[in-house]
Amino acid sequence: MDSMDFVRKNRVFAVIRADSSENALRLAEACIEGGLKLIEITFSFPSAEKTIEKLGKMDDILVGAGTVLNIEMARSASRSGAGFIISPHTDREIISHAKSENLLVASGALTSNEILKAWNLGADLVKIFPVKSVGGASYIRAIKGLLPFIEVMTTGGVTIENFMEFLQAGATAVGLSTSLIGSGGLADSKTVSQRARKVVQILSELYVV
Repeated sequence: MDSMDFVRKNRVFAVIRADSSENALRLAEACIEGGLKLIEITFSFPSAEKTIEKLGKMDDILVGAGTVLNIEMARSASRSGAGFIISPHTDREIISHAKSENLLVASGALTSNEILKAWNLGADLVKIFPVKSVGGASYIRAIKGLLPFIEVMTTGGVTIENFMEFLQAGATAVGLSTSLIGSGGLADSKTVSQRARKVVQILSELYVV
């Protein structure tokens, strides 16, 4: 199964924002324990690439880099064995690098013009962020009505309670962060695993995961 098919099957990215590599690894392992298989390690702390490298040795998950802001970060992500690269913006160099390394790439956009630009530059997914500020699921429904061929993921205001609204509106995938791992990534491992299990259970009601 290629990376995009794996995303289409599993639908929910656990977005790991932490203050250290140790905490990021703890949170990611708790999410995996709960059944989540798409793990985004954000480049928001030193040695994020080492966390990606460690997690990349695990079977039946797809781990990659998030908050990739420039080509240097993209190169670091690919060297670490990341399976995907996610940026909050659209950057031609990052997309080109990801393509050259056969990595899935998601680029951030908001307006229809930005979304189409990201797609035309080669993004596999267009990350609509922050989706909450533009109307939430209704905005995704409108965008998919206008541009049905573009595969989108949503973050920013997506929670355990509402993520299915975005999938039902046409999003290929969603990213969960604070509602999953707590503000600042401070939730304990047991709680994170329980929340992850809840997500998988909700998904299983409509999808085979």
